[in-house]
Order: sequence, then structure tokens, then C-alpha cells
Amino acid sequence: MSTPATLAREDAVRFMRVLESDEHLNVVKMVPMAGNTLMTVASLAGLESFLKPISAEEAAGMSTSIRIHYVDPGVLASWVRDTIGDAELAAGLDDIIATGEAYGLLVPEMKRLIAERIAECRAVLDEDGQESEQ
Repeated sequence: MSTPATLAREDAVRFMRVLESDEHLNVVKMVPMAGNTLMTVASLAGLESFLKPISAEEAAGMSTSIRIHYVDPGVLASWVRDTIGDAELAAGLDDIIATGEAYGLLVPEMKRLIAERIAECRAVLDEDGQESEQ
């Protein structure tokens, strides 16, 4: 992905914005014995926070307290591309999805890539704020 030096401030602002309600991404929190809860995500930071990797041990145990935070990976990548407007991040997500791994193995990689983009955006925005103070 871009380095903070090559990521434009306008792009960082656009990628980090909180979306209007009609642009939110639908996600699901699955809880055994309690059912599924439909939720929405309103930003890239919200998406990164929503994604929760689950260890193989947790999945194998499948206790009634396990929480699976699910979003269709293809829909996630499309939302990042079409709604957030970050084609580069979406392409990286597409590459992860194309591995064909199980959802639980995709989540840590998708979360890591999204967190990297958020850090890049924050670096650009922080740098810009420091320059304007001088």
C-alpha cells in the first residue's frame, strides 16, 4: 500500500470519515445459543474494531460464550472499494480473499491490512496537523 508520504491528505480524510447511515456496512455478531445480531459499521476504523480473530482452540471448543464477528469478505472488499473509496486497500483485501482460506484464517490478515491503512492515514493527518501548527 501507499506510504504516508505518498498518501494524499484528501484520501486520508476520505478513508477515515464516518459514513452516512445509508452507506454503512451490514455485519453480524454470531453467538451460539443466543442467535445472530445484525449490526452496522460506519467507518474503516469501525470495521477494524469489529473484526475479531478467533484462535483454533477457541473455535474447536465452541463454547456458548464464543462470539463470531462475521462479514462476507467479498462484500467487505467491495464496500471498501465502492463506499470508502480505497481501491488500493480493496485490492489487498481481494488478494487475501483469493487465497481461498477459511473465514477464520482470513480475519487476522484482513484486520492487519486495514489497521495498516488506518495507521497510514493517521500518520498523514498527524503530519499535516503538525505542519499547520508551524
